[in-house]
Amino acid sequence: MKTKLLKKIISAFALLAVISIPSFAQKAPIKYGTVTKADLEMTAYPLDTSAVAAILCNYGYFNSHTYDFVRILRIKIFKKEGTTWGNRIFPTSDKTAIRGITYNLENGEIVETKLKSESIFLERVSEDIYRTRVAMPNVREGSVLDLEFRHPWLPGEWRFQDVIPVRWSELLIEDSKYIEFRKNYFGFLPLSESSSIRSVAKDMPAFKEEPYMANATNYMTKFEIEILRISIPISDNYRGFYKEYSTTWAAVNARLMQSGHFGMAIRGCVFLNNKVKEIEQTCTTPMEKLIAAHEYVKHAVKWNELEALYISSEDLATPFNKKIGNSSDVNLILIQLLKKLDLNVTPVALSTRSNGFLSPLFPSLDKLNYVVAYVVIDNKPYFVDATEEYLPVGMLPERCINLQGRIIDEMKSDWVDLIPVTKDKIMIQQDLVISPDLLITGKITRKSYDYAALDFRNEYARFNSEEEFLRDMENDNLGLSIINSRISSLDSIYLPVQEDYDVRIKNRVTSAGNMLYVYPLLFEQITENPFKSEERNYPVDFITPSEMTFISKITIPEGLQIVELPKVMVMKLPDNSVSIQYQISAVGNIVYLTYKFNLTKPFFSVEEYADLRTFFSELVKKHSEPIVIKTL
Repeated sequence: MKTKLLKKIISAFALLAVISIPSFAQKAPIKYGTVTKADLEMTAYPLDTSAVAAILCNYGYFNSHTYDFVRILRIKIFKKEGTTWGNRIFPTSDKTAIRGITYNLENGEIVETKLKSESIFLERVSEDIYRTRVAMPNVREGSVLDLEFRHPWLPGEWRFQDVIPVRWSELLIEDSKYIEFRKNYFGFLPLSESSSIRSVAKDMPAFKEEPYMANATNYMTKFEIEILRISIPISDNYRGFYKEYSTTWAAVNARLMQSGHFGMAIRGCVFLNNKVKEIEQTCTTPMEKLIAAHEYVKHAVKWNELEALYISSEDLATPFNKKIGNSSDVNLILIQLLKKLDLNVTPVALSTRSNGFLSPLFPSLDKLNYVVAYVVIDNKPYFVDATEEYLPVGMLPERCINLQGRIIDEMKSDWVDLIPVTKDKIMIQQDLVISPDLLITGKITRKSYDYAALDFRNEYARFNSEEEFLRDMENDNLGLSIINSRISSLDSIYLPVQEDYDVRIKNRVTSAGNMLYVYPLLFEQITENPFKSEERNYPVDFITPSEMTFISKITIPEGLQIVELPKVMVMKLPDNSVSIQYQISAVGNIVYLTYKFNLTKPFFSVEEYADLRTFFSELVKKHSEPIVIKTL
């Protein structure tokens, strides 16, 4: 909500509060600054003795007469690892008042240490969105932390569950005849009590993350709170006020298009005119123009790694001149440049993976936190994002692959699937020889395409030199020594990255008596099933489709006999969403292996989990089958 508008509404509510009579009272389950000795003496959480910390109480209260929200959060620290809960980041407003106390037992007496103002750090994320880091003092094993937050207006979210156990969580929102809002319920665990104004969760277990899960907060038990409208009638004391918010997705679209930090920002931008002329003179096809504009913006405005829906300044010229900006600055400059090049481009607003899913049923402006360009050329759509150096046209950053986004435009507003059209694709070829002293030598070639290439380029950029990169690779692959290397197409982001290595590998041939065992997939062998739980409450999300092709030739020393090979295998799920092909044969003393893994869809429902888990269990078994060699 705009700051000026918020002040106006609060002033109106302050006036109404004077003439209103409180109509509801509910005893709070907790009082800030009052802790019990029993909580301080507690050494483990009774319902989960492995917990490093626990939320003893999380209480929120919205006063419908003063329009203030108060949150009291009490946390108990049990183990050293839990002390990180004393240094947390909280979503806040710029008007949030925070106070805190750390309690400890010393010689049987309760000792308190108050939070100082210099340990509270406010950061503006984007337009009217703030977060605050709080560093609590004197936190150690056994501490109890008390925090109180006070701010005008309702919070955007209330969690009843967290990654540590929650003994009590309560949200109380008094009825107001002037505010209409919606509480969207998410999660798999039920509340203990729930009414129109009060909701309570008791003894909530810690949320346990599973492998290949989208952001955990998507599945925690919580409310997401969205204001629909504010309506204050005309009276003798007030001229009245009416404002509609996220009642429909069309209303969200209209608000964004009218916003000076979004829709109104992608107009004009005369600072781009010279570049428009240059691109038009050097490029002929729409795709050439798109690629040229994309490359220009990536290097003209560096992303400061802040995800945002709104631009950071009053106009796009400011981040352009500073040569740095948030994701909205970067991508709205790109969108305006593409508009000036007469390309068919619209913004797509979305919620990143770390921010949770969008729901078609629950229109929400607050849930949107990112924007990308959506370009159509010859009836083919392309997502375009200019925040990352190695990201080509047509690929979204993985943080943006999150079910659906909204096309935001004056002429239309609609859903668009944020589904990757390219894969995480790798092809590996190896030509290896096992020497009589059981050392493996030879050549390995890897080609990485699309998301695999993007990951490689980003990973490689972390190192100061190729030598440093290679040493890290050797450390990650025990027994590997790289003798010579060549890495191609690092800077050609529309080509696959190719790695060529001359290698020496030791300790990868196991001997037992006169028998030798070689696992032919070597460093690509999967040794354990990532899906260990028999049951799962949450979908499996691999983010992108993937494909891995492995072609191997292994020469066995003369005088040795191959006595057993892994079995040939073709395995797939009924819908062909995951499959493997494992072909192996021997000709004389040479073993040939062709292995292909293919995952055609990245998202699996809870109902599909059992089959997926069984598939990976069989996959691990197949990878564990060795070539058996007998010494003569």
